Parts: sequence; structure tokens; C-alpha cells
Amino acid sequence: MDNFWLVLAVMTCITFSCRYLFLSRTISFELNPKIKRVLSFTAPAVLTAMWMPIVFLGHTASDVAFFNSPFLYAGLFTVLLSLKMKNTLAVVFLGMSAFVIFRIIL
Repeated sequence: MDNFWLVLAVMTCITFSCRYLFLSRTISFELNPKIKRVLSFTAPAVLTAMWMPIVFLGHTASDVAFFNSPFLYAGLFTVLLSLKMKNTLAVVFLGMSAFVIFRIIL
């Protein structure tokens, strides 16, 4: 258990130092445009890595077939809704509501 606290402290220091470089106003640190462009894809990549297993593997947690999965239908509904609406909070709320409704129906 002692290794756990050591690793936790080291990872905390690493995370703080990496973020401090970007958020501190005292250190002038500027990324070139090519790196900024590459980093602009990280948020969609992380979000995709989070929702893809839930939508496509969520049906394995229950005895529901893939095409009868509320995860699939709520995910498709949320994607279509996000293409139509630009209000992120409304899309999240409506997507969660759709999941609850599909879970009751299916």
C-alpha cells in the first residue's frame, strides 16, 4: 500500500506541473499552430473513446440484443440531436432523457 501513495504523489506532481505550464501567466509558453491544431482533436477523441464502448458494448451487460439496446437508440438520438442543436446542455439533458425513455420502452 505504500507504493500506492508514492505513485499517487508522483502522478499528482506530474499532472500539476504539466497543467501549470499551460495555465500559468508568469511563464510565457506558446505552442506553435501545428501543435495547437493537433491538440484541438483531443477532446473529440476522448469523448469518442468514452461513448463508443457504452453504445456498442452496453447491451452485453444485460440480456438485450444489440438492435434492441437502449444504449444504441439513445446514442443515435443524441448524435442526431447534437447535429441539429448547438446547445450542449440541452443535448445532454435530452439524450439522458431519451435513454431513460428507451430503457423503459425496450
